[in-house]
Amino acid sequence: MTGTRTLGLLGKKLGMTQIFHTDGKCIPVTVIQAGPCKVLTVKMATAAEHPEGHRTASINNGKKRGRHARPRSGDGYYAIQLGFQDKPARVCSKAEIGNAKKAGLDHGMRFVREFRLDAAPTQKAGDEVNVKVFEGVAFVDVTGVTKGRGWAGTIKRWKFSRQPSSHGNSLNHRTAGGLGRQHSISSGVPKGKKMAGHYGCEQVTMQRLPVIKIDAARNLIYVKGAVAGFSNGFLTIKKTVKNEREVAFKPGLVVRAAAAKAMAAKSKK
Repeated sequence: MTGTRTLGLLGKKLGMTQIFHTDGKCIPVTVIQAGPCKVLTVKMATAAEHPEGHRTASINNGKKRGRHARPRSGDGYYAIQLGFQDKPARVCSKAEIGNAKKAGLDHGMRFVREFRLDAAPTQKAGDEVNVKVFEGVAFVDVTGVTKGRGWAGTIKRWKFSRQPSSHGNSLNHRTAGGLGRQHSISSGVPKGKKMAGHYGCEQVTMQRLPVIKIDAARNLIYVKGAVAGFSNGFLTIKKTVKNEREVAFKPGLVVRAAAAKAMAAKSKK
C-alpha cells in the first residue's frame, strides 16, 4: 500500500469500447472524460499558509450588527476542492454561488468533490486541472455509483440458487428459505443476513485499474475493465492507493526461492 494522498480528477463515464494492441490482443476499456476541473477552494493546515488575499474572513451578526471581518483560522489539513461540469446559476443555491464566486465563477458546478493532500498544494482557486495530472500514472482507482435496480430478490441480488421444481415443492422455487437461529437463545435475523432488499445505488470503488491510453487533447482516459455507474454518470479518478508494481512481479517469492536453493545447496555439501 502506498497510502499517498495525491490530486485526482472528476469526470464522467462515456461508455465502453475495445482497443487492439500491435500483437492483436483485444483489451476492453472504459472511456472516461476526466476534466477539465475547476479549483473552487484550497484548504491549508494553518492560516499563515494561505495567500495574502485569503487570510481574512467575515462573520454575519444579523441585520442590526452587520458583517464584520475577522482573522481567518486554519483548515487543519491540506486539500483541494474541484468542480466538474457547469451548472446554471438559476438552479444553484446561494451557498453554491458564494463558493463559486471565490474562484471567479458566476455559476455553480454540478459535481464537487474534495481531495486531501499530504503537502501544501500549489494550485489556487480558479485554476484549471485536466487529465495531464495522470501522465506517467500506470494504475488508478475509479469511484462511482452503481446502477439502481430497485427492490430485488435474493437470486438477483446475491446470486442465490433456485429451489427444486419437483418433489412437492409448491410456490417456493425462488424464495430465500430459512433465516436461521429462529429457535435459539439469540433469536431473530442475524446481522448481515443476505436477504431481498434494495439493490444498487451504492458507491463502489474499482481499485488498481490499468491506464491503457490518455488523450490529452480531448481530456479522455482509457482504463482497462469496467467501472461502476451508467453512461454519463459522474466518477472520481485517483491514483491507486495500492502498490503500483506488476502483479506478476513478486519479490517475496524470489527471495524465498533463493533461500530454498541456498538451503538445498548447503544440505548437499
